[in-house]
Amino acid sequence: MKSRFLSFLTGVLVSLMLFALPISALASDGALSIKVFPVNILVNGKVFQPTDVNGHKVMVFTHNGTTYAPLRALAEAYGLDVNYDSKSKTATVINPAKMSDTPITDSFTSVWTIKEKPVTNNGSEKVFTATYNGPLGINEFKAWWKSLNTDEITHGAEQLAAEAQNLNPDCTVTMYFSYGQYNLGTAFDFGGYQQSNFTGASVWIK
Repeated sequence: MKSRFLSFLTGVLVSLMLFALPISALASDGALSIKVFPVNILVNGKVFQPTDVNGHKVMVFTHNGTTYAPLRALAEAYGLDVNYDSKSKTATVINPAKMSDTPITDSFTSVWTIKEKPVTNNGSEKVFTATYNGPLGINEFKAWWKSLNTDEITHGAEQLAAEAQNLNPDCTVTMYFSYGQYNLGTAFDFGGYQQSNFTGASVWIK
């Protein structure tokens, strides 16, 4: 991905306009006003006009010697996917070409080895482990995990817990998910009612 952006920079010409504009930006503690210098971006000799997710034009500008441009527009112009998790306030940039080269199926449920723990001492509860069995190294796994939205993760994990409970209809199921030694989270099935918690993944997947 880094090399893609380096290639991008070599093909981009940034031209400064000769006037400054005051604009308002939203800081963490409220609104502020700054003086900026709008710039044009030429990509391979053509003007690149970034837009937001709603198709509205977005200004590219410099402030205190730094050029600011919208991440999504620039990334998508070069075939990269951008996702944003509003809960954690985290933006992720994924190279879909690289991900598609990885031999991994689209189904979340297919990349786990499910095993029942041999001893359960909690009454009717059965405890299972779900260990990632795919080919991704730790950095690729983190990128893949972050490319999934919360609904995809919880739905897939709860589906696996429900399948285990269906095979053991008189029991409740607790299923622990992990990548190697790293804990990801837990899915539960209480006789037809599912829930999950994957806060463990957020501890080491940044």
